[in-house]
Amino acid sequence: MAATSSATRSTGQLLDGYAGGTLGASATHTYLKTKFQVGSAKSDKINYTVAQKVFHSGDVPQDVVESKRQVQKKKQPNILGTEKRDWNHSTIADQKIQKDVHKDLKRQLLEVRAGLKDEKIQKPSKFHTDEQIAERHKFVVAMTGKGPIGKLTGKWFNAVDERGLAAHCIADNWNDWNQSHSTHTKDDIRQAQSVVQQADDRRKNWMARNNHVNVEAYINPCEATGNINDRLRERKIDFQDLKDQFKRELKVEFPEASEERLQAMAQRLLNEKLLADEKMSRFPVQHESFKPNLSLTTQDRRYKEYHHPGTYVWNEAEKREAWSCCFNFGHESRGCECKVVNPDAWCYAGFERG
Repeated sequence: MAATSSATRSTGQLLDGYAGGTLGASATHTYLKTKFQVGSAKSDKINYTVAQKVFHSGDVPQDVVESKRQVQKKKQPNILGTEKRDWNHSTIADQKIQKDVHKDLKRQLLEVRAGLKDEKIQKPSKFHTDEQIAERHKFVVAMTGKGPIGKLTGKWFNAVDERGLAAHCIADNWNDWNQSHSTHTKDDIRQAQSVVQQADDRRKNWMARNNHVNVEAYINPCEATGNINDRLRERKIDFQDLKDQFKRELKVEFPEASEERLQAMAQRLLNEKLLADEKMSRFPVQHESFKPNLSLTTQDRRYKEYHHPGTYVWNEAEKREAWSCCFNFGHESRGCECKVVNPDAWCYAGFERG
């Protein structure tokens, strides 16, 4: 009964405390509140200008920031030895095996004064300009999809390649159509000027007088075409009667042929007759030419010899004699193997000494 009354008393005091607000004031909790950070999901903006940083420094973990700071400090050379030296983890006590590094400060200062300790700064290459390097960066970003903030530059840039990606091909030695539509860069202006200069040089070259050309015997293309047309017209007029005769004979042979077909067949027969006449005038003697007769000097006198590689013996299965190679029963039968014999072949066998 005493335990029950004490429990009832403690419960009543707790309810009175909640009612009076004594526990309500002490039970307040500090909840997390949003903080504005550029480039973070906590911000109310999504689009930013180029001048603003994309990521806020608060988004980077503290251990990563400390590691980066240590690495950057390690990269700085400690020439004068003002910084604290790193702890030597070596446990070798024998100086013959590994000696401790003791620097002579006076000698080191003299080397610093003489400029022997200066850092060598690599000068920028004169072979590639900054614009060409930027174009190559854009091309790599466009092809690999890694960037524009990455291992190439470490900073943000516009990866839209207006002329580099369109001008590149699978192989550098392949001539491909340049699909670039850029006209405002220095290379585009220089390329346009070179194209205009090439056209102007070609025009001047064609307009210049050539001393190697015989002006009196030269015939321009228009006159040459006119001469060919006049010659064809004269040939048609001279051989019109022969063409009509061919046409009448073809009309008898092909009564259902159209006028266009008869005209074409007559023209073909006329051209063949003119070519045959010209051949007769050039080569009056038939079957004679300056071409040598190779059949007299390139005769092939090779022949095949057949033989049996086996022997002609008694066959127990057939109860008769047969060749052991092909089982042919005739002794004078044709051999089953052959070899080519060339009587005109060179003989490389020498005479044996007696």
